[in-house]
Amino acid sequence: MSLRFSLVSSELDAEDLQALTRDFCGAANREDGLLAELVHGAAAPGAKAVDTALIGNLALTFLSSGAAVAFINVCKSFFERTSSLEMSVEREDGRKLSIKAQNVESGQIASTLETVREFFGAAG
Repeated sequence: MSLRFSLVSSELDAEDLQALTRDFCGAANREDGLLAELVHGAAAPGAKAVDTALIGNLALTFLSSGAAVAFINVCKSFFERTSSLEMSVEREDGRKLSIKAQNVESGQIASTLETVREFFGAAG
């Protein structure tokens, strides 16, 4: 299963958000069955670069059945780092899921995890 993944934070500037995105990409790639890549797009007209990384965006591929659990664990660790973080995932069929750091606090974790399980379970 392939997904489009994005990170947003009201407290981070573009440079810090992209650094966090690279950190997330590295953490995801250290997990078995999970492949993450920075998403690139065309550079702005007049820019010296041919393409640039799209800030806060990753392409994720789940290579095994355990990849969804690994992904959830990586997400949780990043929510703990940045309380203003919002993550969005879009499946190939266009279905989207957004989770804010506030939704992974102790009082809401069970319902949030159930929503995530349903989102990934319905994919395949």
